[in-house]
Amino acid sequence: MQRLRPFLPVAAIVGLGACSSTPGGRADPDRGDPAGSGTASDAAPLPTPRIVLAIVVDQLPMWLAIERWSKLPNTGGFTKLLTEANGVVELHFGHASNMTSSGHAALFTGGSPHDAGITTDRKLGLAGEHLTSLHDPKTHVLTALGKEERSSSSLETLRAPTVADALRAERPDALIMSLSMKDQGALLGAGKKPDSVLWFDGASDSLVTSSAFSSEMPGWSRPFATPGAAATYRERSWVPLDPRWLAALTDLPAPDLGQGDFLGLGSRFPHDPAKASKPAHGFPMTPFADTFLIDAAIAAVDEAVGRKRPTLISLSLSAADQVGHVFGPDAPEAWDQMLRLDADLHRLLLHLDAKLGPAGYAVVLSGDHGMSSTPEVMNQGFCDRPDADRFERRCDRALRLRDLDIEKIAEQAAARAVGEGDWVLGVAEPFVVLQPAARALPRDKLDRLVAAVTQALLATPGVARAIDVRTSPASCPAPGDESMDALVCRSIRGSQGGDVFVAPKPGAFFDAGHVPGDGANHGTAYLYDRAVPLVVRAPRPTVPPQSSIAAMPLDGRVVVDQRAFAATLASLLGVAAPTFAAGGTDLSSAVVR
Repeated sequence: MQRLRPFLPVAAIVGLGACSSTPGGRADPDRGDPAGSGTASDAAPLPTPRIVLAIVVDQLPMWLAIERWSKLPNTGGFTKLLTEANGVVELHFGHASNMTSSGHAALFTGGSPHDAGITTDRKLGLAGEHLTSLHDPKTHVLTALGKEERSSSSLETLRAPTVADALRAERPDALIMSLSMKDQGALLGAGKKPDSVLWFDGASDSLVTSSAFSSEMPGWSRPFATPGAAATYRERSWVPLDPRWLAALTDLPAPDLGQGDFLGLGSRFPHDPAKASKPAHGFPMTPFADTFLIDAAIAAVDEAVGRKRPTLISLSLSAADQVGHVFGPDAPEAWDQMLRLDADLHRLLLHLDAKLGPAGYAVVLSGDHGMSSTPEVMNQGFCDRPDADRFERRCDRALRLRDLDIEKIAEQAAARAVGEGDWVLGVAEPFVVLQPAARALPRDKLDRLVAAVTQALLATPGVARAIDVRTSPASCPAPGDESMDALVCRSIRGSQGGDVFVAPKPGAFFDAGHVPGDGANHGTAYLYDRAVPLVVRAPRPTVPPQSSIAAMPLDGRVVVDQRAFAATLASLLGVAAPTFAAGGTDLSSAVVR
């Protein structure tokens, strides 16, 4: 029986998954050590890393890692990372609404949306406009040129401590830096008192920060934080990096897989960012966004090396998510994006080797959620399957749920129940949000209204659950419970986010809205959305020769819950795990055999 064992310097190459010594191949979620491996004290002492790098690949399903990592070049970043890794396992998120905000919050706090209070990616303003979940009107955007009048974001709504917060509390001298293309990815990795927290802003075409965290941009970031800084990364068209490699794995030209045309980028290769109607806003939908962010991360590493302080760098890479939303994860563009990310990740890891040596840094890499294929792909390949797919890619009919359609169904149901009125503010996935006037109705009328809305939504094709949030339990089952009831419970925190929680059926999802009617989305309770890889590379005395991912076994698995990411990061940083990560599996000193 394979198992996790204490990490020793002579550890051999690690494979993607192995079965644990607990029933069902699952690490015991109630233990602080992995699957009967003993504790970290059993292992030989590890070198103390100068830098701990937390990488979140936005939208990295386990099914995609299994399918594609083995086909990447042996000279790439994923091969290097897996060759040097001491732990590679499958992480299951314990909530039903698997999105960027909830996923990053779960990774860095160990808590579910119910615990952390981050329940949506977007929230609705008073006029029904969509804002990011962390938008804070009391803050201002900062660029390298100074403060702007536009409002920015903060962590005011976060209700759980992060790993960065635990590090700051125990090591006030620590250096905490966080980078992302999205405010959610940057802020949730940074915690409430970072030294630098930066994300991309389409209006300024550069990295920005918030007045909630700083009064000016850090000096090292200026090449990336000066308005227009990203423009140089769009000077060439996006064409396949390796046409032969891509043609061997996909159909070129691609058939109709549900690809969208975002802002004039085009639905098939080649894609010329300069021809987009809004080039800066189209930039995140290209792999060049990852290159831009990796370059900024290298500059952050150089700054950290010069400071000579214990350092946490959080890096959230978003191109996979944005490319998946527009083109779908099965399109040639998604394969090419992964190939390009592989090369960029390799540059970053080699830079760490050169600056710190193999014993000077640690890496923890995971995804914030998975992804569904487009309905065009799901209906052809997975719906009506006679066999059970490991990642629950099985459905009656895959479809996109449009916000406007859900809003209309809810509004009509509300009117039938209590009379005509403006009762529904809108939809902020996964919630239907009522107007203040509806919430102010007498209790009996509000009950009738919400009951009518939930019943109408339950009768809607593609909807599995419609839950009045007022009926959601105050406490939820323990992390090991992956039933739909438990997953939904952990996705709700009172009325924070909305009034009626909507859970799609397998294969269905809320239309992402990037290109209405095209592309794909995540946000559901199924394993294709909840299961992601977790790769841990502890400090190493030496770097082994780079090997082949194809030679690594991909069958069998060890499964951990979301607490493992934060627990492992905290262990590598030498601090106590944050509150909701307590008891999570610590992979910092374990080897998957």
